[in-house]
Amino acid sequence: MRIEALKHLAASAAALAPETTIVVFGSASAFATYPELGVECELYRQTKDADLIFEPWEQSLGQALNNAVGKTSSFYDHFGYYADIISPAAFGNFPPDFRDRLVPLEGCPRVFALDPHDMAVAKLFAGRPKDIRLLSFPLATDRRDEAKVRKLLWDTPMEEKWIVKTHAVWDQVVAEAAKQRAA
Repeated sequence: MRIEALKHLAASAAALAPETTIVVFGSASAFATYPELGVECELYRQTKDADLIFEPWEQSLGQALNNAVGKTSSFYDHFGYYADIISPAAFGNFPPDFRDRLVPLEGCPRVFALDPHDMAVAKLFAGRPKDIRLLSFPLATDRRDEAKVRKLLWDTPMEEKWIVKTHAVWDQVVAEAAKQRAA
């Protein structure tokens, strides 16, 4: 995905829900801060979806948006990218003050993206190999601050098992970024 695709997708979704605010999270949220990632990094270029949270949330709105711009929509068939419509329950995996750092998506009123450091914290909960690769590139290219992510991790309320898991995943990201710098 590239920034233009994210803007098109966000604008299309926003047009269908004009009374809402949209928060983009997941890997596509990085484009609001670093629009060049979709050109510079193959993993970001291969991203086909953007995770979108609508506020205020209504289940029927979520379903309508999924039908219009989701993975099984004709929008995806035509353009090759889609939205994953997620409920605000996902905010539970974000640092508590993430809203203070939301980044406006240029040209898309009412659409904001997670700050890249907050996005890293959210991705660490999933901890998939793909997430490690997506998080390591911005760290290796000085687009993300290691200490800031660690602080946000400590500030995010979570059970002990999640503290252990997210910090272990972040250690893997840091190690992968070090390999990329050395290459």
